[in-house]
Amino acid sequence: MSIFVIGVNHKTAQVTLREQVYFPLEKLSLYLQDLQNRGYVREAVLLSTCNRSELYCDAEDINLVRDWFCTQTAAPRAELEPALYIYHQEEAVAHIMQVACGLDSMILGEPQILGQMKEAFAESCSAGTVCALFHRLFQQIFMVAKEIRTSTSIGACPVSVASAAVQFAKAHCSVLSEATVALIGAGSTTELLLRYLQHSLLKPILIVNRNLEKAVNLAQAFHGEGYGIEKMVSVLARADIVIAATGSAIPVVTKAMAADAMRIRGERPSVFIDIAVPRDMDPSIAELPNVQLYCIDDLMTIIEKNRQGREHAADKAREMIRRKSQEFMMDLTSLGSVSHTIRAYRGQIEDMCRAELLKAKQQLHQGMDPAQVLDGFAHVFTQKLLHTPSVRLRQAGVEGRFEILKFAKHLFSIADPEIECL
Repeated sequence: MSIFVIGVNHKTAQVTLREQVYFPLEKLSLYLQDLQNRGYVREAVLLSTCNRSELYCDAEDINLVRDWFCTQTAAPRAELEPALYIYHQEEAVAHIMQVACGLDSMILGEPQILGQMKEAFAESCSAGTVCALFHRLFQQIFMVAKEIRTSTSIGACPVSVASAAVQFAKAHCSVLSEATVALIGAGSTTELLLRYLQHSLLKPILIVNRNLEKAVNLAQAFHGEGYGIEKMVSVLARADIVIAATGSAIPVVTKAMAADAMRIRGERPSVFIDIAVPRDMDPSIAELPNVQLYCIDDLMTIIEKNRQGREHAADKAREMIRRKSQEFMMDLTSLGSVSHTIRAYRGQIEDMCRAELLKAKQQLHQGMDPAQVLDGFAHVFTQKLLHTPSVRLRQAGVEGRFEILKFAKHLFSIADPEIECL
């Protein structure tokens, strides 16, 4: 058993690198099965979000796993290697706990990551790469995350990338209430954006999505307008602020689309905020006149302000994680020791039995009476089986170590003798 974490996150890699190290949720099972079929891991869970791509695994040789991880990405290895981190055993367990609690997130304490981790765990279970060890590990991780959120203030007034994006938009728009806002995508992040924006705007929010029905249904729930992706240019032309948050592997807003929209807008400026990884907006859009393009990494100023008030709670949570990760590894070590002891004891008995059985077969081959051979085998095997325990128990009695005698009764299910009353 050897637990590892290998990955990159927002602390070690800019968005330009992170978007090249991305494992789409719908393909997680294919990646995991390939990794397991190669024999590189015994168990594995793969997590990939806008801020991190991490592989949690039980592996013998982490170098093989690292090579596999690097070859699955579009990033040049020379660029990826310096951004990679690897954690082992207790350090790995503590890191996964910190991720689940939002302590390692771009926004300290953000709650979405726990749901993303649970989803990744479920996908890994479906892929068949989760067995007893990781089932035990992740149940413990989810319990710790719940305990930290209920016993510390890390989850109070939860902040998310979506709320930071809205604050960022307010800071870059003279009067947000009078602006026309367009959202690209119709997933959970877009729904969060709608909740944060709905009471701040006078005009309907515009939603663009590949699935028109999904866009219309979501827009109607917030008194907005839904459009299919073929209406992208006309929607961009109306929008003063555009926020993109889809799960697309390629940009959904090209430079040509943005250029066409800006020609329609004339001199009216637009703010484009891309909070997706991989990015939804072609980075070259920033070259267009009257366009301000921002990515998720540009939200750091807003994020740092939110972080400052949570550090005390974070310190308390980290101390709790330190204890919990130590306890988990100690429990695993104890279980491993128990398993080793059982295997060793079974091995001793089996070796003893084979030796006596070989003698018995030789005696039968020599023509000895089978009944006499069987009686002899049973007698000698029983004597050898009981010899060492009997010697140790007598010695414990002489030395007054009665706790060993008590444990032996429990181990062998021996009832105390009844005492007759005279």
